[in-house]
Amino acid sequence: MTKLRAVCYINQFFAGLGGEEKAHEGLLVYEGAKGPGLGMQPMWKGEMEIPLTLACGDNFFNLEENYEAVKPEILRLVREAAPDVVIAGPAFNAGRYGVACGKFCDLITSELGIPSVTGMFPTNPAVEMYLRKTYIVATGETAGAMRTSLPKLAALALRLAQRAPLGPAAAEGYLPTGVRINEVDERSAACRVVDMLMSKLRNEPYRTEIPLRKDEKVPAAPPLPDYSKVKFGLVTMGGLVPKGNPDKLKMYASETYGTYPIDLATFDSAHYESVHGGYDTTAVNKDPQRLVPYTAALNLLERGLIGSLTPYFLSTCGIGTNVGMAKKIGGEMARQLKEDGVSAVFLSST
Repeated sequence: MTKLRAVCYINQFFAGLGGEEKAHEGLLVYEGAKGPGLGMQPMWKGEMEIPLTLACGDNFFNLEENYEAVKPEILRLVREAAPDVVIAGPAFNAGRYGVACGKFCDLITSELGIPSVTGMFPTNPAVEMYLRKTYIVATGETAGAMRTSLPKLAALALRLAQRAPLGPAAAEGYLPTGVRINEVDERSAACRVVDMLMSKLRNEPYRTEIPLRKDEKVPAAPPLPDYSKVKFGLVTMGGLVPKGNPDKLKMYASETYGTYPIDLATFDSAHYESVHGGYDTTAVNKDPQRLVPYTAALNLLERGLIGSLTPYFLSTCGIGTNVGMAKKIGGEMARQLKEDGVSAVFLSST
């Protein structure tokens, strides 16, 4: 019996090359399984094998000119490997890795017609970008959830390779795509809705058949009539902290923020660094003003274009933070700034 075949895509970290210092690595080709593929292959019990693994640095693959340059070679390699399915990741809640996995899967499925699947934490920003283009298995937030995430990814990959009809997202383990398929149910809608109502009244778990989106609408702040009379603050989500990270801000999934005095005499690479875990911090670590433009703000102040400026900045890491915690951190920042008479901020991200 001929074995089914899967081609895998991973980033520089799971290829064993390193972290951010290797994020600019170009296309790498490995025969056989590597990284997460080594864990998945035994789960298929001989039904499927991995003849080829491709890898790229996250920064490299997410630069459009690099992607366009390596795309023909990727398509050639995958076409020659003749896989029945393509697997990317899992990326967990890593944003750049998630985008790369989604982009890779979309490329192979759209250009070669090969089914694809990846794995991500549900709030990974790449989920919204690629949910309708490839199957995405729900994983934990970090690679610490590898043991629980790989079986789901491996199982769905095998079913896709077998061209088996897939059931609903909840049954198969992938994130809902927004596509609803009509099914014949022996029980009428009236019976099903009464069952759901009774479960709800008994405080038992139940699932609606028509989930409604609950997108929160945040009204825009009113415009400021005269900036020259306004006190401005400096806020960053890029993880800039004094050297040594004295407040021990988390590089991922933040739970708090730091307040740091700012002075031109010491606002330099000798005294500040970024601890953010989701982007290449090389440029910021050479010049912290790439993240917190203090000199530019002072220039506006000297020209009378803004009224005043806080002698400090607020900093946190904006990667992997759930919505509830982000609201908490943002609310605490806002209260501190309002108590200090701040009406507007210069907000920088990554």
